Amino acid sequence: MTVTTTTPTTRRPSPPGRRRPRVSGRNVLGAMLSMPALALFALFAIYPGLRVFYLSLFDYSLTSPPEFVGLDNFTFLAGDPRFHEALLHSLVYTVGTYLPALALALVLAVALSRRMRGAGWVRLLYFLPVATSWVAISVVWRLVLHPDGLLNQTFGLDVDWLTSSAAATWALVIMGIWKETGFFLILYLAGLSRLPGEVYEAAQMDGAGAWQSFWRITFPLLKPITAICSVMGVIRGLQAFSPQVVLTDGAFGTEVVNLFVYKTAFENARMGRASAVAVFMFLVLIAVTMLQLRAFRREDG
Repeated sequence: MTVTTTTPTTRRPSPPGRRRPRVSGRNVLGAMLSMPALALFALFAIYPGLRVFYLSLFDYSLTSPPEFVGLDNFTFLAGDPRFHEALLHSLVYTVGTYLPALALALVLAVALSRRMRGAGWVRLLYFLPVATSWVAISVVWRLVLHPDGLLNQTFGLDVDWLTSSAAATWALVIMGIWKETGFFLILYLAGLSRLPGEVYEAAQMDGAGAWQSFWRITFPLLKPITAICSVMGVIRGLQAFSPQVVLTDGAFGTEVVNLFVYKTAFENARMGRASAVAVFMFLVLIAVTMLQLRAFRREDG
Protein backbone atom coordinates (compact mmCIF):
# COMPACT_ATOMS: atom_id res chain seq x y z
CA MET A 1 0.00 0.00 0.00
CA THR A 2 1.48 3.24 -1.09
CA VAL A 3 0.84 6.37 0.94
CA THR A 4 1.02 9.60 -0.95
CA THR A 5 1.56 12.77 0.89
CA THR A 6 0.63 16.14 -0.47
CA THR A 7 2.34 19.26 0.65
CA PRO A 8 -0.04 22.11 1.27
CA THR A 9 0.33 24.95 -1.14
CA THR A 10 1.18 28.22 0.50
CA ARG A 11 -0.31 31.37 -0.90
CA ARG A 12 2.05 34.09 -1.70
CA PRO A 13 1.23 37.27 0.15
CA SER A 14 -0.10 39.91 -2.16
CA PRO A 15 2.29 42.80 -2.59
CA PRO A 16 1.41 45.96 -0.71
CA GLY A 17 -0.73 48.34 -2.69
CA ARG A 18 -2.50 45.57 -4.62
CA ARG A 19 -4.67 44.25 -1.83
CA ARG A 20 -8.29 44.52 -2.79
CA PRO A 21 -10.63 46.01 -0.22
CA ARG A 22 -13.04 43.50 1.21
CA VAL A 23 -16.65 44.44 0.60
CA SER A 24 -18.91 42.99 3.24
CA GLY A 25 -22.66 42.93 3.33
CA ARG A 26 -22.62 45.33 6.26
CA ASN A 27 -20.72 47.95 4.23
CA VAL A 28 -23.13 47.60 1.32
CA LEU A 29 -26.11 47.91 3.65
CA GLY A 30 -24.60 50.99 5.29
CA ALA A 31 -24.01 52.61 1.91
CA MET A 32 -27.58 51.89 0.84
CA LEU A 33 -29.02 53.32 4.06
CA SER A 34 -26.97 56.50 3.67
CA MET A 35 -28.17 57.12 0.12
CA PRO A 36 -31.40 58.98 1.09
CA ALA A 37 -29.49 61.35 3.40
CA LEU A 38 -26.80 61.94 0.78
CA ALA A 39 -29.46 62.59 -1.85
CA LEU A 40 -31.17 65.18 0.36
CA PHE A 41 -27.82 66.80 1.13
CA ALA A 42 -26.99 67.01 -2.57
CA LEU A 43 -30.45 68.38 -3.41
CA PHE A 44 -30.69 71.03 -0.68
CA ALA A 45 -27.00 71.91 -0.08
CA ILE A 46 -24.71 71.08 -2.99
CA TYR A 47 -27.07 71.97 -5.83
CA PRO A 48 -28.13 75.37 -4.38
CA GLY A 49 -24.46 76.24 -3.82
CA LEU A 50 -23.55 75.40 -7.39
CA ARG A 51 -26.63 77.29 -8.57
CA VAL A 52 -25.44 80.42 -6.76
CA PHE A 53 -22.09 80.24 -8.57
CA TYR A 54 -23.99 79.87 -11.85
CA LEU A 55 -26.38 82.78 -11.25
CA SER A 56 -23.54 85.10 -10.22
CA LEU A 57 -22.58 85.26 -13.91
CA PHE A 58 -26.07 86.26 -15.06
CA ASP A 59 -28.43 89.21 -14.82
CA TYR A 60 -31.56 87.60 -13.42
CA SER A 61 -34.62 89.38 -12.06
CA LEU A 62 -37.07 86.49 -11.40
CA THR A 63 -39.44 87.82 -14.05
CA SER A 64 -37.20 87.45 -17.10
CA PRO A 65 -34.84 84.69 -18.29
CA PRO A 66 -31.22 84.95 -17.12
CA GLU A 67 -28.91 86.96 -19.36
CA PHE A 68 -25.21 86.13 -19.29
CA VAL A 69 -23.10 89.10 -18.19
CA GLY A 70 -19.88 87.41 -17.10
CA LEU A 71 -18.13 89.21 -14.25
CA ASP A 72 -20.21 92.39 -14.51
CA ASN A 73 -21.98 91.65 -11.22
CA PHE A 74 -18.65 91.48 -9.40
CA THR A 75 -17.46 94.64 -11.13
CA PHE A 76 -20.62 96.44 -10.00
CA LEU A 77 -20.11 95.35 -6.40
CA ALA A 78 -16.53 96.66 -6.46
CA GLY A 79 -17.90 100.18 -6.98
CA ASP A 80 -21.14 99.93 -4.97
CA PRO A 81 -20.88 102.09 -1.82
CA ARG A 82 -23.90 100.40 -0.23
CA PHE A 83 -22.16 97.02 -0.43
CA HIS A 84 -18.99 98.54 1.02
CA GLU A 85 -20.97 99.91 3.97
CA ALA A 86 -22.68 96.55 4.53
CA LEU A 87 -19.30 94.82 4.54
CA LEU A 88 -17.95 97.36 7.03
CA HIS A 89 -20.99 96.90 9.28
CA SER A 90 -20.45 93.13 9.22
CA LEU A 91 -16.81 93.53 10.20
CA VAL A 92 -17.66 95.92 13.05
CA TYR A 93 -20.37 93.57 14.33
CA THR A 94 -18.07 90.53 14.09
CA VAL A 95 -15.12 92.11 15.90
CA GLY A 96 -17.26 93.96 18.45
CA THR A 97 -19.31 90.88 19.32
CA TYR A 98 -17.09 87.83 19.09
CA LEU A 99 -13.78 89.17 20.38
CA PRO A 100 -15.29 90.16 23.76
CA ALA A 101 -17.43 87.01 23.75
CA LEU A 102 -14.34 84.81 23.35
CA ALA A 103 -12.43 86.64 26.08
CA LEU A 104 -15.39 86.56 28.47
CA ALA A 105 -16.05 82.88 27.74
CA LEU A 106 -12.43 81.99 28.51
CA VAL A 107 -12.44 83.88 31.82
CA LEU A 108 -15.74 82.33 32.87
CA ALA A 109 -14.60 78.86 31.83
CA VAL A 110 -11.48 79.12 33.99
CA ALA A 111 -13.58 80.33 36.94
CA LEU A 112 -16.28 77.67 36.52
CA SER A 113 -13.80 74.84 36.01
CA ARG A 114 -12.91 75.07 39.69
CA ARG A 115 -15.10 73.35 42.19
CA MET A 116 -17.55 75.86 43.52
CA ARG A 117 -21.12 75.88 44.66
CA GLY A 118 -23.70 76.60 42.00
CA ALA A 119 -21.28 76.19 39.07
CA GLY A 120 -23.72 73.91 37.27
CA TRP A 121 -26.54 76.47 37.53
CA VAL A 122 -24.26 79.22 36.25
CA ARG A 123 -23.35 77.07 33.23
CA LEU A 124 -27.04 76.46 32.58
CA LEU A 125 -27.86 80.17 32.76
CA TYR A 126 -25.13 81.03 30.27
CA PHE A 127 -26.16 78.24 27.90
CA LEU A 128 -29.89 79.08 27.86
CA PRO A 129 -29.44 81.98 25.38
CA VAL A 130 -27.51 79.63 23.08
CA ALA A 131 -30.41 77.16 23.01
CA THR A 132 -32.87 79.96 22.18
CA SER A 133 -33.37 81.09 18.59
CA TRP A 134 -32.07 84.44 17.38
CA VAL A 135 -35.60 85.58 16.53
CA ALA A 136 -36.93 84.91 20.03
CA ILE A 137 -33.90 86.57 21.60
CA SER A 138 -34.28 89.60 19.33
CA VAL A 139 -37.96 90.00 20.23
CA VAL A 140 -37.11 89.98 23.94
CA TRP A 141 -34.25 92.43 23.49
CA ARG A 142 -36.50 94.76 21.53
CA LEU A 143 -38.35 95.26 24.81
CA VAL A 144 -35.11 95.55 26.79
CA LEU A 145 -33.70 98.17 24.40
CA HIS A 146 -36.89 100.24 24.26
CA PRO A 147 -36.42 103.86 25.45
CA ASP A 148 -38.53 102.94 28.49
CA GLY A 149 -37.10 99.43 28.66
CA LEU A 150 -35.08 97.57 31.26
CA LEU A 151 -31.63 98.72 30.11
CA ASN A 152 -32.33 102.45 30.34
CA GLN A 153 -34.29 102.16 33.57
CA THR A 154 -31.66 99.99 35.28
CA PHE A 155 -28.71 102.26 34.51
CA GLY A 156 -30.58 105.58 34.41
CA LEU A 157 -29.90 106.14 30.71
CA ASP A 158 -31.80 108.05 28.07
CA VAL A 159 -30.65 106.38 24.84
CA ASP A 160 -32.66 105.53 21.76
CA TRP A 161 -30.88 102.24 21.21
CA LEU A 162 -32.73 101.10 18.08
CA THR A 163 -33.44 104.43 16.39
CA SER A 164 -30.03 106.08 16.60
CA SER A 165 -27.14 105.56 14.22
CA ALA A 166 -24.71 106.05 17.09
CA ALA A 167 -26.31 103.41 19.34
CA ALA A 168 -28.01 100.83 17.11
CA THR A 169 -24.79 99.03 16.19
CA TRP A 170 -23.69 98.78 19.83
CA ALA A 171 -27.14 97.59 20.87
CA LEU A 172 -26.75 94.65 18.49
CA VAL A 173 -23.22 94.06 19.77
CA ILE A 174 -24.36 93.97 23.41
CA MET A 175 -27.12 91.51 22.56
CA GLY A 176 -24.72 89.38 20.51
CA ILE A 177 -22.20 89.17 23.37
CA TRP A 178 -24.96 88.15 25.77
CA LYS A 179 -26.17 85.39 23.47
CA GLU A 180 -22.94 84.00 22.07
CA THR A 181 -20.75 83.88 25.18
CA GLY A 182 -22.39 80.68 26.39
CA PHE A 183 -21.62 78.88 23.13
CA PHE A 184 -17.88 79.44 23.46
CA LEU A 185 -18.05 78.86 27.21
CA ILE A 186 -19.11 75.25 26.61
CA LEU A 187 -16.23 74.71 24.18
CA TYR A 188 -13.68 76.13 26.60
CA LEU A 189 -15.07 74.07 29.48
CA ALA A 190 -14.71 70.94 27.35
CA GLY A 191 -11.10 71.88 26.62
CA LEU A 192 -10.29 72.61 30.26
CA SER A 193 -11.69 69.25 31.36
CA ARG A 194 -9.02 67.48 29.29
CA LEU A 195 -5.99 69.39 30.54
CA PRO A 196 -3.58 67.29 32.60
CA GLY A 197 -3.66 68.09 36.29
CA GLU A 198 -0.05 67.01 36.80
CA VAL A 199 1.18 70.09 34.97
CA TYR A 200 -0.57 72.41 37.43
CA GLU A 201 0.73 70.44 40.39
CA ALA A 202 4.27 70.78 39.07
CA ALA A 203 3.74 74.50 38.49
CA GLN A 204 2.51 74.98 42.06
CA MET A 205 5.55 73.15 43.39
CA ASP A 206 7.74 75.54 41.40
CA GLY A 207 5.97 78.51 42.98
CA ALA A 208 3.83 79.59 40.03
CA GLY A 209 0.87 81.78 40.88
CA ALA A 210 -2.62 81.75 39.42
CA TRP A 211 -1.81 84.27 36.69
CA GLN A 212 1.42 82.52 35.70
CA SER A 213 -0.37 79.16 35.56
CA PHE A 214 -3.05 80.64 33.33
CA TRP A 215 -0.72 82.51 30.99
CA ARG A 216 1.99 79.86 30.67
CA ILE A 217 -0.04 76.66 30.96
CA THR A 218 -3.79 77.07 30.48
CA PHE A 219 -3.80 79.54 27.61
CA PRO A 220 -1.13 77.75 25.50
CA LEU A 221 -2.80 74.37 25.98
CA LEU A 222 -6.16 75.85 24.94
CA LYS A 223 -4.84 77.22 21.65
CA PRO A 224 -6.56 74.49 19.58
CA ILE A 225 -9.90 75.38 21.23
CA THR A 226 -9.19 79.09 20.71
CA ALA A 227 -8.47 78.44 17.04
CA ILE A 228 -11.80 76.64 16.62
CA CYS A 229 -13.67 79.35 18.51
CA SER A 230 -12.09 82.17 16.51
CA VAL A 231 -12.90 80.50 13.19
CA MET A 232 -16.48 79.84 14.25
CA GLY A 233 -16.80 83.38 15.60
CA VAL A 234 -15.78 84.93 12.27
CA ILE A 235 -18.15 82.66 10.36
CA ARG A 236 -21.08 83.32 12.70
CA GLY A 237 -20.39 87.06 12.72
CA LEU A 238 -20.17 87.49 8.95
CA GLN A 239 -23.33 85.42 8.53
CA ALA A 240 -25.39 87.51 10.96
CA PHE A 241 -28.89 88.23 9.73
CA SER A 242 -31.78 87.65 12.15
CA PRO A 243 -31.04 90.27 14.86
CA GLN A 244 -30.50 93.00 12.28
CA VAL A 245 -33.80 92.14 10.59
CA VAL A 246 -35.90 91.91 13.73
CA LEU A 247 -34.49 94.90 15.62
CA THR A 248 -33.66 97.50 12.96
CA ASP A 249 -34.36 96.03 9.50
CA GLY A 250 -30.92 97.22 8.52
CA ALA A 251 -31.58 100.89 9.29
CA PHE A 252 -29.34 103.25 11.29
CA GLY A 253 -26.10 101.75 10.04
CA THR A 254 -26.88 98.10 10.80
CA GLU A 255 -27.31 96.63 7.31
CA VAL A 256 -24.92 93.66 7.24
CA VAL A 257 -23.90 91.62 4.20
CA ASN A 258 -26.52 88.88 4.54
CA LEU A 259 -29.27 91.48 4.89
CA PHE A 260 -27.87 93.26 1.84
CA VAL A 261 -28.07 89.97 -0.08
CA TYR A 262 -31.67 89.45 1.00
CA LYS A 263 -32.79 92.94 0.00
CA THR A 264 -30.90 92.83 -3.29
CA ALA A 265 -32.45 89.49 -4.22
CA PHE A 266 -36.04 89.80 -3.03
CA GLU A 267 -36.73 93.53 -2.74
CA ASN A 268 -34.76 94.73 -5.76
CA ALA A 269 -35.15 91.44 -7.70
CA ARG A 270 -31.47 91.34 -8.68
CA MET A 271 -30.69 87.69 -8.14
CA GLY A 272 -27.45 87.83 -10.11
CA ARG A 273 -25.93 90.57 -7.96
CA ALA A 274 -27.10 88.88 -4.77
CA SER A 275 -25.50 85.63 -5.92
CA ALA A 276 -22.27 87.49 -6.66
CA VAL A 277 -22.21 88.80 -3.09
CA ALA A 278 -22.78 85.28 -1.77
CA VAL A 279 -19.92 83.93 -3.88
CA PHE A 280 -17.65 86.76 -2.76
CA MET A 281 -18.40 86.16 0.93
CA PHE A 282 -17.86 82.42 0.47
CA LEU A 283 -14.38 83.09 -0.88
CA VAL A 284 -13.70 85.64 1.87
CA LEU A 285 -14.67 83.15 4.59
CA ILE A 286 -12.41 80.49 3.10
CA ALA A 287 -9.49 82.94 2.90
CA VAL A 288 -9.99 84.26 6.45
CA THR A 289 -10.32 80.74 7.84
CA MET A 290 -7.08 79.65 6.17
CA LEU A 291 -5.27 82.72 7.49
CA GLN A 292 -6.54 82.10 11.02
CA LEU A 293 -5.50 78.45 11.01
CA ARG A 294 -2.08 79.34 9.57
CA ALA A 295 -1.57 81.99 12.24
CA PHE A 296 -2.33 79.53 15.04
CA ARG A 297 -0.02 76.95 13.49
CA ARG A 298 2.83 79.47 13.36
CA GLU A 299 2.31 80.25 17.04
CA ASP A 300 2.45 76.55 17.88
CA GLY A 301 5.60 76.17 15.81
